[in-house]
Amino acid sequence: MHQTVDYTPSRDDPYFEASLVEYRAHRPAKTTGNPYHVLGEPVGDMRDNMGCQNRDLSAGVTVRRVTLDGVQARCYQAGEDPDGPCLFFIHGGGFVGGSVQVMENPCKYLAQITGGLVVNIDYRLAPETAFPGSMVDCIRAVRAMLRDGNFQFDRRKAFLAGDSAGANLVLACLQTMKPGYFAGAVLYYPVVDLACGPLWHWDESLYRGWPDALVQHCATSLQGNEPLMQKLYLQGNAGADDPLVSPIYREGGFGCPLLIQYAEYDYLRPQVEAFARRLAAQGAQVDTILYRGLNHAFLDLFGIVPQAQESVDRMGAFIRRHG
Repeated sequence: MHQTVDYTPSRDDPYFEASLVEYRAHRPAKTTGNPYHVLGEPVGDMRDNMGCQNRDLSAGVTVRRVTLDGVQARCYQAGEDPDGPCLFFIHGGGFVGGSVQVMENPCKYLAQITGGLVVNIDYRLAPETAFPGSMVDCIRAVRAMLRDGNFQFDRRKAFLAGDSAGANLVLACLQTMKPGYFAGAVLYYPVVDLACGPLWHWDESLYRGWPDALVQHCATSLQGNEPLMQKLYLQGNAGADDPLVSPIYREGGFGCPLLIQYAEYDYLRPQVEAFARRLAAQGAQVDTILYRGLNHAFLDLFGIVPQAQESVDRMGAFIRRHG
């Protein structure tokens, strides 16, 4: 099933969500000059300029910092329910950045609306940790939590979710762990092709309002990043077309229902849509939701743009439906 979520444009911003335009107009200036370089790349600048300070819309949610088989994580619960679900969230950030802090507010809200446990995994980042280290961290954390009797939830109702590179890691975990671990997975604007292969094509005609300056900026901001991710994340440990790093090349499904939520003004949009079509053609159960008027990483703007909260509500509905 495919669904498009629209918004009501104003006279002054005919293409973008009004609150996104307002946020962009008043956001703090980006930092520059962080001297930390790895493999000749400005990793410090990359990390400093990822994510934003969003808003806490939850109430009555407990936050616990835990170590799961050596992997740090934050756990959120509104109450201990032995029949409740558990969702493992893997944050994005191009494999080199992002943080559990940026995704804390969406995770807390999800814990509240589902009555379950949400585990926000603080995996090691590239380039200090090359592939497959980040994936291994996530798998270790999941397995350790599923064995941990100190947390109350229904082990048959385990879900995975992630945004961007985190969604890529979700798909890697689904391929690596045995089928039956997870009742479903939610992917936000997933990175699915680091090889820039033949299964999709980027075209400016996909984007309403081209060549508006903001349209161009949002639609091309990630363009050309694939070689950088190969250099910093893969470091020669896998080919760029390996399904564990470019899941669009996987034959067959991922062992559970998928919900893909993605943005209109995103360079990744054509590869995400090609990935979803390929899954559907192979018989996988996949639902897609396109958010018009938004760009990549809109979940970072939780509590700032209304569609970010709406997307978490839809994730909660997906968990209730498949749990």
